[in-house]
Amino acid sequence: MDMENLKFVPLWVIAFLISAGFHEAAHAWTAFKLGDETAARAGRMTINPIPHIDPVGLVFLVLMSLSGFGIGWAKPVPVNPYNFRHPRRDNMLVALAGPVSNVITAGFFVLLFKIAPGLYAETNPVGQLLEIFLFLNILLAAFNLLPIYPLDGSHIVEGLLPENLADAWTKTYRFGFIILLVLFITGGLRLALTPYLVFITFILGLR
Repeated sequence: MDMENLKFVPLWVIAFLISAGFHEAAHAWTAFKLGDETAARAGRMTINPIPHIDPVGLVFLVLMSLSGFGIGWAKPVPVNPYNFRHPRRDNMLVALAGPVSNVITAGFFVLLFKIAPGLYAETNPVGQLLEIFLFLNILLAAFNLLPIYPLDGSHIVEGLLPENLADAWTKTYRFGFIILLVLFITGGLRLALTPYLVFITFILGLR
C-alpha cells in the first residue's frame, strides 16, 4: 500500500460512482427494452449512482485505490429472465450491456485525449481525474468480463453455451466468490485481467 496514492482516493471514488452508474443503468435499460421491468420498477434504470451503491464494494474500492489499482463493485441490478422472450439470449445481452457501457465510456475519454491532449497534462487540475476515468472504465469492463460468478462474464458464457452445458456451468456459480477471493489474495487477479485489458485497449486504439 502506497500512502502517496491517498490523495487520489477521492478521484477514484468520483470516477467509480459515475462509471458504475452508467454500467448498472445499462443493465437495467437493456433488460427493460427486452421486456423485463424489474430493475426499472426498483428505481435502478438511472445513471444516478446513489441507488447503485454497495457499501462493501465502495469500501473495497477505497482500499484498492490506495494500491493504485482501484476496483470495486456496485449493487447488482435485479433481473427476472422469465420476463424475456428469449431468456438465455436476452439475459446474456443484459450482462454484456454493462461492460459495453464501460468500453463506450472509455472510448469517450480516448476521443477526448485525441481531440484535446492538453486536458490530460499534469498541469491541468482535472487531468489526473480524466486519466482515472479512462483507466477505471477499461478496468471495470475487463473485470466484469471475467467468467466468474457473479460477474457479467459468467452470464455471458452461460448464454453462449448449449443448454445442457449451460446447466452444468451454472453449478460452478457457488464457487464464484471463493475464486474471486483467492485471485485477490494471491495477486492472480492482475494476471487474469491481462488478456482482457490487452483486447480492450487494442479495440480502443491504445496499442
